[in-house]
Amino acid sequence: MRILHVLDHSLPYFSGYSFRSQYVLRAQQQLGLEVFAVTSPKHEQFTKAVETLDGVEYHRTNWPALSKVQMLPMARQVATIATLAKEIKRLAIEFNANLIHAHSPSLCGLAATHAARALKLPMVYEVRYYEEDAAVDRGKTRHNSLRYRLGQRAELETLQQANAVTTISHALSGDLVQRGVAAKKIFVVPNGVDPERFYPVERDSELVRQYGLQDQLVIGFIGSFYFYEGLDTLIDAVMILLAHRRDIKLLLIGEGEADATLRQRVPRRWRDQVVFFGNVSHDEISRHYSVMDILVYPRRRSRLTELTTPLKPLEAMAMGKAVVASDLGGLREALDDGHAGYLVEADNAEALAERLWWLAEHEPERQQMGLQAREFVVQQRDWRRVAERYFAAYDHAQHKT
Repeated sequence: MRILHVLDHSLPYFSGYSFRSQYVLRAQQQLGLEVFAVTSPKHEQFTKAVETLDGVEYHRTNWPALSKVQMLPMARQVATIATLAKEIKRLAIEFNANLIHAHSPSLCGLAATHAARALKLPMVYEVRYYEEDAAVDRGKTRHNSLRYRLGQRAELETLQQANAVTTISHALSGDLVQRGVAAKKIFVVPNGVDPERFYPVERDSELVRQYGLQDQLVIGFIGSFYFYEGLDTLIDAVMILLAHRRDIKLLLIGEGEADATLRQRVPRRWRDQVVFFGNVSHDEISRHYSVMDILVYPRRRSRLTELTTPLKPLEAMAMGKAVVASDLGGLREALDDGHAGYLVEADNAEALAERLWWLAEHEPERQQMGLQAREFVVQQRDWRRVAERYFAAYDHAQHKT
């Protein structure tokens, strides 16, 4: 079977979205599917029209030439959908695709819908997040504003026209049913991890020296510095710990819109205990996990964080690390309802500090949880097993064309 995936963006841009796409496509190749991808015009600054990354072929779409009228937001969206739909049709014909699989946001889904209808091909739409909720959490719009409602309408139109729908969480699946999407056409394909790439290793001695981590309990975060990640709560919790013990170090790896705000939040007296390292290459991620004792994902409570699951906690769990996360729908699923990690009240620095203090004082229990986390992801979140769930969605879509 030949599958054309339609993506908002991809590697080499670093994001959970990009990594999920790459892992899914590689796993599908290993399962015997022929896969290739086209990215929307939002994937900018590429140097080649076709790029092959670790065996996956990505085709790039240029922004259309827009008039002044078309530069207006809504007109720009319409022009972009039309341009992407044209490219999807061209590639589907060129590669004789059997099925088109579009991934959030709805811009990709609507473009794929137009192309699939013209070619009489089945179309699967994957909901990873709602664009309108992401815009609210990033301060781009307000809940129930005109832009928000238009986003919901575009999403619903895509969902109704898709032959099958996949989601990354049971929480999202339940929300889709409430929106009126038939439960029988929804298939949950959660985030996964490659346990052969991420596995327990000894602390990297070079990084220990570089960061001054000798005899330190290292609390860490690796990911994007979006405001909804709640890293301000993590910093506040670590400040509470540092008031009682000095052998705590916080290592923050990543970049994003909250970077400057987070740096300013650290009191001058504790700045040697908080390390902002910026982004690291994906090949270096395992080394940085190795020096961390506890990984924390303190997301704020919102519709976005209740419904979606991040990818990074699964990497930490595969490395055998103790994970602490906000008790939200998406993170609860990733941590197997608290059996593979610790859940704490969201937006509560005192509760987070209390849990981190307990873990600092109870190393055997911390290590045991790391072992349980590793076992959970090996048994249930290996990408090769996760990707097999797509076959049911593809079979359903083909029979509903």
